[in-house]
Amino acid sequence: MLIIDDNVEFRTMVSDYFTDLDFTVEIAGDGREGLLKAKAIRPDIILCDVMMPDMGGIEVIRGLQTEDETRSIPVVVITGSFFDKNMNDLFRQETNCREFMSKTVELSFLEKKVLALLPQK
Repeated sequence: MLIIDDNVEFRTMVSDYFTDLDFTVEIAGDGREGLLKAKAIRPDIILCDVMMPDMGGIEVIRGLQTEDETRSIPVVVITGSFFDKNMNDLFRQETNCREFMSKTVELSFLEKKVLALLPQK
């Protein structure tokens, strides 16, 4: 799993939660770092914030789609900003965006969504 989020507290909380579930978790603090890490490690799933300095979530998702190695990685977009239906619709147009949810989501609910999106091995 790759978590791309500039909020240290949120990404640490989510990383710790999934690490306790035996996930291997990598962290990127911004969109550019996230794209580089996604290409290097090819995670099974990416959790990505919307609003980040330098490169936002939509640019990350579109950047992932330009590379063969990262095009099919499912992305769960998690936003702490105002939850806007238009923003949801914008992200949902991207083929690799599988879920769009608020950062206030229960971690157990996020876990269920993540597990449902992971490729079966």
